[in-house]
Amino acid sequence: MPQARSIAVFHPTSYRESRLIGERFRDGNLVVLDLTRLSADDRHRLVDFVSGLVFGMQGNIDKVTAYALVLAPPGVTAIDDQEHLTGSFYNQS
Repeated sequence: MPQARSIAVFHPTSYRESRLIGERFRDGNLVVLDLTRLSADDRHRLVDFVSGLVFGMQGNIDKVTAYALVLAPPGVTAIDDQEHLTGSFYNQS
């Protein structure tokens, strides 16, 4: 897996954009997703899609806000201002 080369920021408006998001992540880029423009159904579908993608690629997801996610490829660690490590998305209660 190549090292992260870029940060790709997406503001998707439909689930149809999932392929481009997946391709950017698969290419080794860190991906930031703003989910605020999606319907609730598309938001759930996209989160399910990227969860499987990130798991399959052995990366991590960090939930920044209720509607913003960071997808980190393997070897990239995101640390927020309170020192929470990447992967907190999967460790929610």
